[in-house]
Amino acid sequence: METKKFKGWGVLVAAFILSFIPTAIMSNCFSLFMAPVCADLGFSTTSWSMVSLISSFASAIGAMIIAGMYQKKNMKLIMMIVTIGTSLCWVVATFCTAIWQFYLIFGLSNIFMAGLTQLPISMLVTAWFEDRRATMMSIAYAGGGLGGTVWSPVLTKFISSGTDGWKTAMLFAAVTVGVITVLTALFLVKRSPAEYGTEPYRTGNKTDQKDSRQEKAAEWIGVSKKVATKSSAWYCVLGVVICVGILAAGVTTHVPNFVTSIAQDGGTLQGTVLSVYSVVSIFGMLGGGVLMDKLGIRKTVLCAAVLVIVGLASLVAYSVTGITVVVFGYAFFALAMFLPKVLPAVLMSKVFGTKDYAGIYATANLFFLIGSAFGAVLTSIIQGIAGYGMTWIFYMIVAVLMFFFVSGAISGSEKLQAKYPQGD
Repeated sequence: METKKFKGWGVLVAAFILSFIPTAIMSNCFSLFMAPVCADLGFSTTSWSMVSLISSFASAIGAMIIAGMYQKKNMKLIMMIVTIGTSLCWVVATFCTAIWQFYLIFGLSNIFMAGLTQLPISMLVTAWFEDRRATMMSIAYAGGGLGGTVWSPVLTKFISSGTDGWKTAMLFAAVTVGVITVLTALFLVKRSPAEYGTEPYRTGNKTDQKDSRQEKAAEWIGVSKKVATKSSAWYCVLGVVICVGILAAGVTTHVPNFVTSIAQDGGTLQGTVLSVYSVVSIFGMLGGGVLMDKLGIRKTVLCAAVLVIVGLASLVAYSVTGITVVVFGYAFFALAMFLPKVLPAVLMSKVFGTKDYAGIYATANLFFLIGSAFGAVLTSIIQGIAGYGMTWIFYMIVAVLMFFFVSGAISGSEKLQAKYPQGD
């Protein structure tokens, strides 16, 4: 198949939109609602934090349920149903007055929303891009970072418009996500190339493609979820996603407080550091995918681990010296933050193939969320005992462990391919 005949570019656009609209608006910008809702309804920030925790695990459950539906049912129809369900939940949320109501409605919302965020993005890109998969995955996920910078000021403007501004912002989010995502599902979403009489994206010239049938037959289809979860590679994969979750959440959720505790400036430096982080992370997202395709997963993760260590070392140095410019070394950490999105998505297809990709990915995502939830708590515990300096050193060790788990997962994949050359 020649690249010029590829028919799946619209699918990449769909994946980007899913990242730019529902992911950015309803997930990445969700924290904007905490302060106004708590102020309006008299909730404590601690009680509202439970909304995020419940939502995270509801999303994991939803992904496992919807993964099977996406694989076996009409993907367009299911996506439209979960879109409408998500939007309706956000509309209902504007009528909530008790905290338990928010727990219920956003728990339900995130079950639906699991069908609009990481799961479908990973499924679509994996199905349609055999070559340069990591690059395309990073392009799709970059929509989340870009969307955050676009939609955050828009939602903030709605929220600050009055006492009920947060309700207006939620209605805006519901309508925007509902309309655009339904249209995306109708006109751009295509579950797999085979269903449309075409093939996934492959690079190469006509000479390289002469024996495309033989190449296709030689491709490893992969193993079922049952076989995958009983292999040694599976435990290494779980180690990867847990480490990535702990690393991402454990560091990013506490850096703002850490910076302010040192600077003692009321949060001015914190805002600047986070702005730089947001911009740099977009470039990191794009660059990480390209490197994976050029260097391979193992080498790219090694580079990312080095970036993480350098970024964390900058935080350690800032805690010791208090020199403002040093803290901006945190940008190196931002460059590695393609890891939470791109690495698990690409690693699953590399290690276990595409046969039962959605089910395997959805199950692994649950452990990623466990790692994320544990990371934020772990940082609080360690810094309370030993201070932030030792906490950042601990996360350097986590980065090293992540690399060894990745290496183990890829080695385990080679054993699976040797045992099931035609798939199980």
